[in-house]
Amino acid sequence: MNCNIGPAPAPPPEWGCASQAACRLGRLDIIRPGMATQSRMLKLMILFSETESALSAEQIAERLGATLSTTYRDLQKLRQYGFIEQVLDDRFVLGGRISMLDRIARTTNVLLAAAGEEMARLSTETGLTVTLTRLYGNAILGLGHVDGDSRLSIGYERGQVVPLFRGCTGKVILAALPWRNLRKIFDGSKEEIRAAGLGEDWQQFRANVRGFGANPVLWTEGEVMPDNIAVATVLLAPSGMPLGSMTIILRRAVEGVVDRGEIERTLIRSRQTIESGLAARQSAQ
Repeated sequence: MNCNIGPAPAPPPEWGCASQAACRLGRLDIIRPGMATQSRMLKLMILFSETESALSAEQIAERLGATLSTTYRDLQKLRQYGFIEQVLDDRFVLGGRISMLDRIARTTNVLLAAAGEEMARLSTETGLTVTLTRLYGNAILGLGHVDGDSRLSIGYERGQVVPLFRGCTGKVILAALPWRNLRKIFDGSKEEIRAAGLGEDWQQFRANVRGFGANPVLWTEGEVMPDNIAVATVLLAPSGMPLGSMTIILRRAVEGVVDRGEIERTLIRSRQTIESGLAARQSAQ
């Protein structure tokens, strides 16, 4: 079906927009067509992925279980605020507003601001690649990295989901979670946990996770990328809850020329510096 919905018109007054200036500022609270519509539009936006970055209205309608006319109305509203754009083949992609929000999220992220300087120092001192991840619900996301070895592939980029059950990056976060949070993860990910060899039941999983937190740092080899060795430490909020983790990654080929003990000590010092900075930021607020 070829249905070009045309240029985005001005936001209709019945949406409760106090002024055109407010609309241009991207006020989300002006969209008031009902909670069901809002929920459907949010679900629409998270249909997009790296493997499916462009979708037709028909595909979107089918996946949302909505009529085509309803889907076009939702797309129209999202286009008005730049969240969705229409491309030449009558498919839709995420819009420029998403890029703007991504930049705001990146430049104002508290953990990235607190850890950036230490990541650069670690990479300079060790000559190795340093990554930063953050906890996001029951997953972890790449926040950024500093390259120390141009020949190394870390296996994920900023904004990508990082394996939670494979590799030290996720395991140190698991070890720092309260048991209630950990149980929720187990109940929702039993097959993934079994596949990762972390336990057939809750007791086995809990025992394995407890072992991950036995030391301030955790080493793993080849769990995310077969040619990589990594060491990670968890980064805690002043409340004691895990915010994310910082990881140093090296290729197996250079393992013989690095001092593991010195890397561990350097990583622990950086963790202490970052957590002290987070506590100072909280006290200053």
